[in-house]
Amino acid sequence: MGQDTNITVKVDTANINEINKKLMVEFSDDRNDPIAVIGRPEDFESVVDKNQKITWTAVAKNGVTPVFIESVKREKGAEIMQQIGRGNSHNRYRAKIKDADFRPPNDTEDYSITIGLNGYNGITGENQYGAIVFVGKQVAYIDNYQNNVWKRLPDAPFEIDGISGNNSNGIIAYGGSQLAFITKGDTSWTSMVAPPFAIEGLAGDKFKGPIIYSGTQVAALSSSTQTNWITFPPAPFLIDGITATSTNDPLIYSGTQVAYYNTSTNAWDILTTAPFAIEGMSCNYGSGPVIYAGSKVARMEISQNTWQTVADAPILIEGIAGDSGKGPIIFAASNVYYLVTYHPTPVWTKLKDEPLDPKTFVIDPRIRSVPKQNR
Repeated sequence: MGQDTNITVKVDTANINEINKKLMVEFSDDRNDPIAVIGRPEDFESVVDKNQKITWTAVAKNGVTPVFIESVKREKGAEIMQQIGRGNSHNRYRAKIKDADFRPPNDTEDYSITIGLNGYNGITGENQYGAIVFVGKQVAYIDNYQNNVWKRLPDAPFEIDGISGNNSNGIIAYGGSQLAFITKGDTSWTSMVAPPFAIEGLAGDKFKGPIIYSGTQVAALSSSTQTNWITFPPAPFLIDGITATSTNDPLIYSGTQVAYYNTSTNAWDILTTAPFAIEGMSCNYGSGPVIYAGSKVARMEISQNTWQTVADAPILIEGIAGDSGKGPIIFAASNVYYLVTYHPTPVWTKLKDEPLDPKTFVIDPRIRSVPKQNR
């Protein structure tokens, strides 16, 4: 019988910086694998068994400073992991190992892990109204690309796990079981009714209300001031992410699968398979979604139910906002880019660096995962 794999990522939070990060992070696991040689995280290999789970837990060397796992991403090699996502706390990430036998030389998978010390880091918005970013409780926005000036909103009343909305209709954020909204110009956040389940992801905006998910469950409020949650039929797969602007147009994804909620049939309809395993998606069914994985970006032509690839981004993307019609907005660490023209030549334009320091570190080269039966 197979066994789960639990990896501990110990971080010297007091001394880590971009230059010495390999020396400040130590990997170990509960499968009797050798502890990683300090300074050589790319040599660390963890045994995993098919159809089992793998969990990463980040801890501070001093035992006190919070450490956030921002993401775990496939890089190259065999596709051993699936359903990669956040665990049950800010310092955990998890994935499922595929129910398949892997044989040399195709028995390893390199991946990267991004850790942060100042809280989760994310983006929302759309090119018509500008970009919004957050780190921890802090939120900043640009509402005029020509002026290219970041402005601050009041800090959220909790550490933000996720954010959605835009500079016109207002934004919604969640942290744990708490939800709150704010509009540009407000002096404080307004708390919302408690969700019906533990939130794994969020879409919507202040004006039209939040849409949340957990597993295959999806629920929404028709506005942020309502108190009665609307429940949707169970999703056709375990959801990795959701995007929408109202209860009429949610889209969900998992791997290369994408589905939208058909209000006419009260059911989820499967769209054309995405051209790659999706790491993030933005927008809604009406104006078309944009998706990314690594530095690859694609958008959907809704009327034709087809995907079109977009020029590769100049960064390894950590999050995406915007839509197919008006173009995507992307970020990694403090770098934010937007794209508004697809033809004749797509050009990514860089905004001024965001003013919030995410203090994130990508451990690179990669950690490697090896199925036990092929070790």
